[in-house]
Amino acid sequence: MVATSDTNLLAGPAPSGAPRRYVYVQTFGCQMNVNDTDRIMQVLAPHNYRPTDDPAQASLILLNTCSVRDKAEQKMLSQLGRLAPLKEYNDDLVLGVAGCVAQQEGERLLKKVPYLDLVFGPDHIAELPELVARAREHERVSETTFTKRKAFTFIEAEPREETRVSEFVTIMKGCDKVCSFCIVPFTRGREVSKPADAVVREVERLVAAGAREVTVLGQNVNSYGKDLQGDRIPTFAELLRRIDAIEGLERLRFTTSHPMDAIDDLVACFGELPSLCEFFHLPVQSGNDRVLREMRRFYTVAEYEETVAALRRQSPGIALSTDIIVGFPGETDAEFEDTLALLARVRYDTIFAFKYSPRPGTRASEMDDTVPEPVKRERLARVLALQDAITRERMEAYVGETVEVLVEGPSRMASKGQAARWQLMGRTRTNVIVNFPVPLGEFWSDRWIGKLARVNVEEAKSNSLYGTLA
Repeated sequence: MVATSDTNLLAGPAPSGAPRRYVYVQTFGCQMNVNDTDRIMQVLAPHNYRPTDDPAQASLILLNTCSVRDKAEQKMLSQLGRLAPLKEYNDDLVLGVAGCVAQQEGERLLKKVPYLDLVFGPDHIAELPELVARAREHERVSETTFTKRKAFTFIEAEPREETRVSEFVTIMKGCDKVCSFCIVPFTRGREVSKPADAVVREVERLVAAGAREVTVLGQNVNSYGKDLQGDRIPTFAELLRRIDAIEGLERLRFTTSHPMDAIDDLVACFGELPSLCEFFHLPVQSGNDRVLREMRRFYTVAEYEETVAALRRQSPGIALSTDIIVGFPGETDAEFEDTLALLARVRYDTIFAFKYSPRPGTRASEMDDTVPEPVKRERLARVLALQDAITRERMEAYVGETVEVLVEGPSRMASKGQAARWQLMGRTRTNVIVNFPVPLGEFWSDRWIGKLARVNVEEAKSNSLYGTLA
């Protein structure tokens, strides 16, 4: 643990009348990072820190980073360069990097960026006030050691002043699968599950404060509980059943899953639990068995498709999404064509597709990166073109249907120039954004926020639907 200082404002809760400070956090990456940012704000709040959207106003700037793709790291370094001049005008400013890049680089990042004050990994969020206190004493701080499994303690989410309609709850951290391309085991550590009672308690608090939808998070939620010891440790499916029983929870989602652990009991939940939404993100990565073996995925394409078929039997309207990597070392033209064929057979609603890029410390980074960059670009373009056509067709199928939408708040755009009508937005149970207009007076009221609305879909766009209230 980090030693605290009794003389610094951030060493303990802020005394009454202590000056307010502002923190600017920019978040890169996945839902886990978004949730980590929420926990960062939670631990800073007792020390009189308030969020700001203006980095020039902040006395603490944090970049919460992702290292799954190389581009995310480059974005982080570019943003640090843009923020550096603020230190010349604000002697009080502490500039820090959190998240997976911080965990990966540690002190090397301090050497690479001389104006950086603080680097800390996800396991050290609870210690952030003390780390900032040390940085304010002109110490350059790096804390990236992993907490041992038995000693790790989760920060339970507390309701904020304005609870969101949809909230995240972490149920576990880390991953034990060690896929050859993936850096997550090196930046998030081994799997650690949050006790089930703590998960249920956390969801209950958020729902009582106004949340209507909860997404439970983990690098591989299907492995939940396997690291715990005791006579009656629930499986992931059993945990979902406990959460589903919470009064007031309208919708339940989860991410992310590994196909190896998509067991029958979890599949059965989609026909059993009223709150569990008909959406499943199930990363396949490749449509070729040899490539999957090199990726250390330990399932075959046929086994993966059997799981997809079981899901669709249990929930015929379920929406599916996946991850695809093109240009993995050694991937031939024929093996890439297998991936296109898989996309055509499964017909996902959405995908996340990437060119392979080596991640430091992974087994794949030691392989010869044999696929030229122009070929990777061409393969990615073909994947995206095929999926765009499939997604467009699946979106068009909503036109003429009436869908249930959980209203989250204002849409980004007013409705097609109609001065007296403004748009709200929400999502279907299949995770599709729906925009719909309401009269101006209702737009500014809280009548719709957090409520379920039935919307007649009139138009399908590339990534959203437009309709009117049924």
